[in-house]
Amino acid sequence: MQKVLIAVVLAALILTIPSIVQRVQVEKSSDTVETVVPYKLVHQWLGSDSVLTRDQIFADLKEAGVQSISLEPDTLRTLERKGIITAVNSARMREHLLLNRQEPLDEFYNKEGLFVASSPDFPLKETTDEMFEETHAIKVNGVDYVFIPGFQDTILSSPVGYDEEVADAAIDAGFTVIPRIADYGEEDQTRRMADNLLALKREGIEKVLFLGIYSPFVKEPELLKEFAGELKETGYTLLQIEQGEQAGFQQVAYTMDLDVVRLHSVPVNPAELSVASERIVRAVKERNIRSIFLNMNGLDYVEEMDGLKTIRADVDAGLSSNSRGKAAAFDSYEVPLWQTAAGLIGAIAFLGLAVDVIVKNRKLTFLTLAGTALLALIYMLFGLSIILKAIALAVAVSAPVLAVLLNKKTDAKGYLLIEYAKAVAVTLVGIWFIVVLLNGNQFLLGIDSFRGVKLVYILPMAFIALYAIWGNFKFLLNMNVKYWHMLIFALIAVLGLYYISRTGNTGSVSAIELQVRQALEQILYVRPRTKEFLIGFPLFVVALYVAKRNVKASYFLLVPAVIGFLSMVNTFTHLHIPLSISLLRSVYSIIFGFIIGGALILLYKWIGTRIVDQIKARWQF
Repeated sequence: MQKVLIAVVLAALILTIPSIVQRVQVEKSSDTVETVVPYKLVHQWLGSDSVLTRDQIFADLKEAGVQSISLEPDTLRTLERKGIITAVNSARMREHLLLNRQEPLDEFYNKEGLFVASSPDFPLKETTDEMFEETHAIKVNGVDYVFIPGFQDTILSSPVGYDEEVADAAIDAGFTVIPRIADYGEEDQTRRMADNLLALKREGIEKVLFLGIYSPFVKEPELLKEFAGELKETGYTLLQIEQGEQAGFQQVAYTMDLDVVRLHSVPVNPAELSVASERIVRAVKERNIRSIFLNMNGLDYVEEMDGLKTIRADVDAGLSSNSRGKAAAFDSYEVPLWQTAAGLIGAIAFLGLAVDVIVKNRKLTFLTLAGTALLALIYMLFGLSIILKAIALAVAVSAPVLAVLLNKKTDAKGYLLIEYAKAVAVTLVGIWFIVVLLNGNQFLLGIDSFRGVKLVYILPMAFIALYAIWGNFKFLLNMNVKYWHMLIFALIAVLGLYYISRTGNTGSVSAIELQVRQALEQILYVRPRTKEFLIGFPLFVVALYVAKRNVKASYFLLVPAVIGFLSMVNTFTHLHIPLSISLLRSVYSIIFGFIIGGALILLYKWIGTRIVDQIKARWQF
């Protein structure tokens, strides 16, 4: 039966080659990276230095490697900063009239609100009439004001519209302009700004970036979908802020047929420019980021412009394979249904093989095959993506376990290398089916993702631990427990807690480890994972060596050894990472892990002959 299952797995591997090839081709379809700075920086620089001109700033930004300018809608507050309008609240207006012994305001204008005046060429009344339900024209001391009832902060923060003169100037200077839009709480205001955004579309304005944690119209799903359709029809591409968690974004992205570019926001501190450069290089190289948004404070123009030039030089040196220019979305692709079906068949056979090899129970093997086949049939009929993710998770959990528990021929020539290669090959087969099943733009962009990373880290280790204990159950029950045993158990518990805390994106990393990681990246292009080449794979090599003398004892070494294989699986479950990067990282881990494992065997032999015997004799262990 195992031979039949292996044959099915191999056939599925061959049939799904086009799916893997397609994924690699799409990853290479867009390698252009753009740098974005917000226009508000330009305004801040102009305000801090009266000698500066906008044209000079634009020219310096081009030289510093900036390709795009993001543009937020003007508000009454920003218009006031530009000197276009003057705003006075009701209290200040009453105080002014009183101090100048002038006629007080009518009772109607004594309520909370804002008096707004503007330069003659700005259509103040028409603009405010569109923005607010209630406005009143009034003349005070010969000056024409518009009185807007309400809270001052709310009025001043209300969006007016995009400054088209600024947009045209940026485009003429050779930049692309990226307008930003938010959900403004009130449907009418959001609709007005959406219309403004759609009218702004022209050559040089091709991408849109949402502001805040909510997509426009997020509280009205139908309006959200309608707005996404308008963006698509107008020709906008959507920018996705990495780890931005903007509510409603997925619905917009799917409605726009995943015409999305991944963006990474980077804070720039003049004192730590190398940190920003490293973040940019890593984001582009390892996470398919194609748009970099630089956040600066906009205070010291010369210092920040020099910083931008330094970052450009460092990033260009680190991204020799990527061109700089206008970022574009990856080519859209869909995985043919027959490819997914072939991947499902291969995954079913792989899971059945894992159960048959590990548990050695034919009934359970048939039950696994029947259960997963039923799930696959339901997916083919109804297209429920949760089923694909569940099967991919099952493969991700079982692949490391199968890899380390394969039957081993300890007397074979080249035993260590052959069994090590077999374990790696089994893991790669499981990874192959995960990539095939979870394939498409939504996974490549991180809009949809593999679920169950923590389970992949915990379940294989737990299973191997139980497997080792079960095989030595009688021996462990009859063993005399000593104080040093308790210390070892406590140490294992602490290490286990630390191991779990390091999983996922929120795990903490020491400063020394960060330096080591950086050095490895500079030397190797991408660094191998510590869990793999320093822990899991070396200990697996040692476990193989120990198995030649004591198979049951080697099982306990397999508990930490399986970390290497589950970590390798986890690398490929981050589906937004380019396959070439994940493969290169794993190759490094496999090679270095085997070499370090060989060194540990030599150390084990030396310790066994010179130290262990002395310790046992002295302490009677």
